Amino acid sequence: MEKLKKNLMSADDEYLISLSNKGTLKRAYKDIESANIKTSYIDGSAYVDIDGVRCVILDPLAESTCTCPSRSICRHIISAILWLKKELLSENKTDKSEENREQSAVKEKAEQFEKELREFPIEKLQKAMKKKYYNEYLDKAKLGILPKVEEMSVITVEIPEDNATVKLITPLEYSACTCHSKELCKHKAAAILTWQLKHNVVSADKLLPAAEKQVSLDIGAIHDCADYALKFLEKLLSDGLVRTPDDASETAESVAVMCHNAQLADTEKSLREIGNRLNGYIAHSPEFDSNRLFENIMDVIIVLKSIISENDEEKLRELMGEFKSKYTITDTLEIIPLTQRHFSSSAGYEGEIYYFINKDPDSPNSYFTYSDIRPTFYETNRRHPGSKAPWGLYGAVDTIMKYELRLTLPKLSGIKLSSSNDTKAEEICKPNLNQEAIYERIYTDFLKLIKDTFLSAADNDDERLVMLMPEKCISSVSDEITQTHNILVEDKYGQRMSIRARYRSENKEFFEQFIKAGSIMLNDSDKRYVIFGNAYIENSKCCVYPIAIFDKIIPPETDTDDDEIFGCDDRYEHFAKLFQSIRRVLCDMIQCGINTFDFYTQIEDISGECKKSGLILLAEKLKNLSDMLRAKNHTYRNDNSEIIGILTEIYLYLKTGIKKTEIRQAINNLYYKGDN
Repeated sequence: MEKLKKNLMSADDEYLISLSNKGTLKRAYKDIESANIKTSYIDGSAYVDIDGVRCVILDPLAESTCTCPSRSICRHIISAILWLKKELLSENKTDKSEENREQSAVKEKAEQFEKELREFPIEKLQKAMKKKYYNEYLDKAKLGILPKVEEMSVITVEIPEDNATVKLITPLEYSACTCHSKELCKHKAAAILTWQLKHNVVSADKLLPAAEKQVSLDIGAIHDCADYALKFLEKLLSDGLVRTPDDASETAESVAVMCHNAQLADTEKSLREIGNRLNGYIAHSPEFDSNRLFENIMDVIIVLKSIISENDEEKLRELMGEFKSKYTITDTLEIIPLTQRHFSSSAGYEGEIYYFINKDPDSPNSYFTYSDIRPTFYETNRRHPGSKAPWGLYGAVDTIMKYELRLTLPKLSGIKLSSSNDTKAEEICKPNLNQEAIYERIYTDFLKLIKDTFLSAADNDDERLVMLMPEKCISSVSDEITQTHNILVEDKYGQRMSIRARYRSENKEFFEQFIKAGSIMLNDSDKRYVIFGNAYIENSKCCVYPIAIFDKIIPPETDTDDDEIFGCDDRYEHFAKLFQSIRRVLCDMIQCGINTFDFYTQIEDISGECKKSGLILLAEKLKNLSDMLRAKNHTYRNDNSEIIGILTEIYLYLKTGIKKTEIRQAINNLYYKGDN
């Protein structure tokens, strides 16, 4: 009985509102002014007769019942609690020990409430919040972003992204949430965790993300699918492109679908790219590049062989890849819209990519992209509806290019921005490209561009985005056969670089603008353009594929002298040429096929050159390949797996070697040698 009385004494208005609502409390106060109420205490419970109904007030108060039809805490129960509290306070008013009875009960209840919150197990909270919601909450907490908490007798927690309000009371199982869940919902769990973080019961930095609950893999089925895909690629290499049937791209697509069903995400994407490149070969497209196709095939073969030989589930998942990129929440970003371009990939995706400058000079990411891209390999002739703007902005997706934006709770995967509904955008002002954040990204020294882009940058699949402002134009030439236009430019130190664009129907307007800009720079030595594009190294030379050209960005004059000198001795040039000659021979092999390739004498000669150059391991591998090809002429066996195995080893050696030499060669080739 004493415990019930203490609970009644500590039940203030906030607590009663959390049991019901403000309207019910106001009505209850009004009812007890005129109602005929009778009370009695039996076996630790209070019985209250009011307005023809009977209320049984229990400990805890949230379990009290009433004979009226209501299934929740009704106005009769609230009236009964108010009346009982009033009676208790009126008893022994002159007794000094009773004067502090209410305060004592409130203090005791607060201590009990705090103990309950502190001891609530984190495992139970993680389970209620579920993996995705918990991990996103944790990402925000590590950035210091927590829901708003108001602490009184009831702890009120606002979770604005879910439009939810939680009222925590003791016992915690009777807490209320605007989602109306009676159980421990994700919002209640987040509210408890917020209190624990605020009071340093737990630390966000020490909490670990919830582990992915993964379904066990059917390793046998995955191996079978990988083996089928491997045989398809081995047949391509064996027969050669000259004997490729017209339906080869369709076969590649069907194998890609099989890989999709087997959860081989990376292999599916690569096979679609191979299929589109085969289509280009069959259609005699000027864009077809046998070297790129050879690289695609060999990269997939390497992955497939690793999948077939792997039985560990965790390692197998890494090799399989994921269908969706993983995004992490980061701190507030301020971004400047730069430009957009139409995107169409050989893997079967099409849409728009939007580019932004990061205003934070200390961030490792200078640029961000937002992609509005969709797969085209399953599309019918139905028109694709226009996309809506992300991040709570109104209108079409192009709206994001009209203002400088401040993004709250942005999600990133590398430099890619997610369209998550959790992210909110605030329009700051109209875009201004003449500001310090832009100037800091512009290169006027091509050597520094290469160092920052290729020597310092992490090795990933993201675009290597750069902005450069050449000092002058050396030449501006079109190639009608390859449908490309090349502008050779020079910086103020005499270092040269090519800016090369390819004509496509969707970029006709920009292509014409690019040619015009080259002509203007060639005829006007004082004209300066800022060019934004994607840097890459091809044939040991650094090039830029242009995405946008700006003629109204005017950065202030700066001195960017770099004392560090990068020399390139003849060995790099020799090795680069040797690796390129080997790759050309291997590309010839994919053209005519392993079954009919008879240039093994040429491979023997290159093996000898490798041996003279000290590349003993590569020389041995090439000699083995030559011997296998020669022996194949004296057998009817059609199994080329052993030859493809040694071919794979040579390809991996070349890939590493070319990567090590091409950057040094690109630096060396910045300087004019009379052959440009």
